[in-house]
Amino acid sequence: MAPKLVCLVAAISVLPLAQAQMPQPTVRNLSGIVTGGSREPIRGAVVELRDDKTNEVVTYLTDGTGRYNFKRLDGGTDYEVWVLFRGHRSPTHSISKFDNHLQKVIDFRVRTF
Repeated sequence: MAPKLVCLVAAISVLPLAQAQMPQPTVRNLSGIVTGGSREPIRGAVVELRDDKTNEVVTYLTDGTGRYNFKRLDGGTDYEVWVLFRGHRSPTHSISKFDNHLQKVIDFRVRTF
């Protein structure tokens, strides 16, 4: 076998092993329920999620049961999340890239008047 072909075959056979040992990117989900002062679920509240790397903000409107769900978040990124409802803003919650929960749950209670 020619030396160049031997090197190519060796490189191709080692590649799957190297890929298996590389850490896989972490993907996580964030969900929760938004409730009002008397703990009733709030439909139509705006949940905002800001990516600390890009400053991009994505939003989610809560459903009839007050639930929201952000899927497939980058596990290597910090995030901030808060709720807006009828001109009121909730306190901001931070999600650290060092938090190893793949299913993060943050419930919010907001003013409804």
